[in-house]
Amino acid sequence: MTELFGTDGIRGHAYDPPLDEDSLRRLGVALADELGQLHSTPELLLAGDTRFSTPDLASWLAESFVASGGRVTWGGVLPTPAVSHLLRSGTWSAGVVISASHNPAEDNGVKVLGRGGEKVADETERRIEARLPSCRPISGPSLPDPDTSLSDRYLDLIAASHSQVQPLTGLHIVVDCANGAGSQPAPTILQRLGARVTAIECEPDGHNINAGCGATQPNLVADTVQQHGADAGVALDGDADRAILADEQGNVLDGDDILLMWGQDLNRKNKLPGNQIVATVMSNFGLETALAKNHIELQRCPVGDRSVWTAMRDHNAALGGEQSGHIICAHHSVTGDGLLTATHILAIAAEQNCPLSSLSRLERVPQVLLSVPVRTKPPFQEVESIGRVLDRAEQELEGRGRILLRYSGTEWLARVMVEGEDQNTISHLAERLAEEVAKAIG
Repeated sequence: MTELFGTDGIRGHAYDPPLDEDSLRRLGVALADELGQLHSTPELLLAGDTRFSTPDLASWLAESFVASGGRVTWGGVLPTPAVSHLLRSGTWSAGVVISASHNPAEDNGVKVLGRGGEKVADETERRIEARLPSCRPISGPSLPDPDTSLSDRYLDLIAASHSQVQPLTGLHIVVDCANGAGSQPAPTILQRLGARVTAIECEPDGHNINAGCGATQPNLVADTVQQHGADAGVALDGDADRAILADEQGNVLDGDDILLMWGQDLNRKNKLPGNQIVATVMSNFGLETALAKNHIELQRCPVGDRSVWTAMRDHNAALGGEQSGHIICAHHSVTGDGLLTATHILAIAAEQNCPLSSLSRLERVPQVLLSVPVRTKPPFQEVESIGRVLDRAEQELEGRGRILLRYSGTEWLARVMVEGEDQNTISHLAERLAEEVAKAIG
């Protein structure tokens, strides 16, 4: 892992390093130099989400990229997976998305995608970062007008991934667009596929992205489903690369539920190579148990959709994802796509003529997940006080549960996850660990 790039690109507060004008102009030069090793005139597909800072950050990077000999297609506001899909069907050398996904509006980020649509490899990020000190921040032609046809091309690709023209006919769907990049395409594709749509949180103003809504606040869409008597709900995050669902009863269905539902359907249709699915270390042990009942093996990997995709390729798996709602189906994509995921799960329910609630019968092992703000990120076992508390907690579990401490790759947070048989026990252990982490490095 590089120092500048985290699990999902570069993240930080907009206008502060590494997302200030100087840094973004240097990055544009470094990216042009890196791509110029393989392409005489590197071409970049650039897009972003609805944050107030996105046009500035995109302009700085694009201007220096063009001044360094490259060409830029500006897609304007587009979901991250739209850029991934378009790269696979186009001639661009790479793609860049200006977005901080589920983070608040004050943050932003830079995601770099290879010409095959995947997040670029660690080695490529290291080379780009190594070039930065020698790059001079330069300016060039202004950002061109956005190519408004790209959104339609993306939705055509989503529609083409379905075997039926209108697989969602008869369904009433609530969609929470998080005031983000999915605000226009999400209601459009759901209606195109036959659904009646109630859209909420789809009026971005630059500052309301992810604000009390979207995939990180799924109770909003769940409550709205019940208020409207809808068949299901979909909650996206700011760049629409993840989806959390709600069934007709108002139950929230996260990435583990989605993996179970989609995995069972693919297995039934003989489209699950090796009878296996990839999930991260954060997925509930109940998913592993439920899949085993269907003779499907769960392959675990580190957190991050790039880690998921790498593990999927290593295991030749067709489906993988995260509890957070990042789901990849290799039959259709190479990265998480909230709209693709949601429309296919809803299509399964419509095809089987059953309510969404009947598709997921995931019995979860009690799990507690806490987030602790931190000022630094040392290895946990190297902090003596944290190591002592962690050892005692593992002894108390007596092998009948698991503990995971990890740092967020996109925020200054430590994640404390404890699973076990007894809710009170694991809650107590998680709180004790979180308190020690906060005391030592918070």
